Amino acid sequence: MKKRYVTLAAGAAVLAMAGVLTGCSKEKKNDVTELEILLSDDTLEGGAMAHMVEKFNEEFKDQGIQAKVNEVAYADLKTQIQNRAAVGELPALVKISELAQYVDYVHPLDDSELSKEEFLLNGTINGIFYAPTVNTTAVGMVINKTAFDEAGVPYPTAEENRWTWDEFEAAVQEVVEKNDKVTTGFVLDHSQQRLNTILYQFGMQYYDKEDPDKLLFRSDATKNGLNFILDMYKDGGISKASVGAGTENAQDVFKTGTVAAHIGGSWVMSDYADNIKDFEWCPVLMPYETNKATSLGGNYLYAMEGTGQEKEAQVFLEWFFKDENYTEYCSIGNYLPGKKGIEPEYSIQGIDIFNKEINASIDQPFYDTSVNSQYHSGESWGNALRDAMDRAIAGELDCDGIINYVIEQQKANYTGVHE
Repeated sequence: MKKRYVTLAAGAAVLAMAGVLTGCSKEKKNDVTELEILLSDDTLEGGAMAHMVEKFNEEFKDQGIQAKVNEVAYADLKTQIQNRAAVGELPALVKISELAQYVDYVHPLDDSELSKEEFLLNGTINGIFYAPTVNTTAVGMVINKTAFDEAGVPYPTAEENRWTWDEFEAAVQEVVEKNDKVTTGFVLDHSQQRLNTILYQFGMQYYDKEDPDKLLFRSDATKNGLNFILDMYKDGGISKASVGAGTENAQDVFKTGTVAAHIGGSWVMSDYADNIKDFEWCPVLMPYETNKATSLGGNYLYAMEGTGQEKEAQVFLEWFFKDENYTEYCSIGNYLPGKKGIEPEYSIQGIDIFNKEINASIDQPFYDTSVNSQYHSGESWGNALRDAMDRAIAGELDCDGIINYVIEQQKANYTGVHE
């Protein structure tokens, strides 16, 4: 988990003051309650929320509730929440990836029409439901389709054709050998989440499902996954630039057309659709070893407490997450749904592969994420795995050294964990 950005030790006093101040500052205008929705990147993602707000406002124009979008830079989002909480000017609704850090400021939804069981991310804290999932993100694989086709190498878009990791390695090596333009088989985002995804596919676990305080990272499955990744670096199968040993990132390297395959987040799809013009690309199913797995991320959309607009904000959430409305939102924004049973119609071909990955994934990644948020709110062991992998690539650590470092960081920063 990331560190808290709001000083929650003083949360009760600040929140109490927020209730007093917002009660005065957010009076109704002409008997209309105006709900501010604070978010980032809506314009980049098709203006999906802006469209839904326009639809909501039309439907509720005679019911005394209207909404507006306040879009800010992603880097400013957390600062805005922190500063506005301090002066009692919180927005009615927030779209953001964090929940635990701000839970003292979030309006509970246990009495709403929404159910925590409907959503993919765990939006509960201490058994109280606070936050529906507005969209998810998943780790997945994108290939240089032109290079694969020219090399005559098949690629999996259906479960029965999914690669093992050895089969994947052989496939990208063949693509490199048969195509002069392709110099690198595989690039991997410089990201702990991407490394985790591969390790989950080898059977790695962070926490015991019977005891969330028990660490299971030290295992043969973890070693097998780490050694496989390290061997690919040694063999030149993964660009070192893609993990921070150079100046380029994996996404930019892939866009040059010199790479056969890229494991990254689902959000790369919009960038590739807009900016890759020199070759065809497509998402495919990721390889597996013992498990099919992806790491899930995403954002919540929740109502803030102490605004004086909690009731109206809950009305908006209940309307927004009706299947018809929410499907429209996901389709416009090309979002992976955060609510179960939703089937958007995407404008970018192939995005549904990421939904297939979510549906096929083991639940260990989702359980581990839940342990982080439920039991260790405000605690963080940072990017220990990613940092240890960087050191291993540089020759400073071996596989056991990576495992030792990760566990040391977990024990030092997470209360009560043990092997």
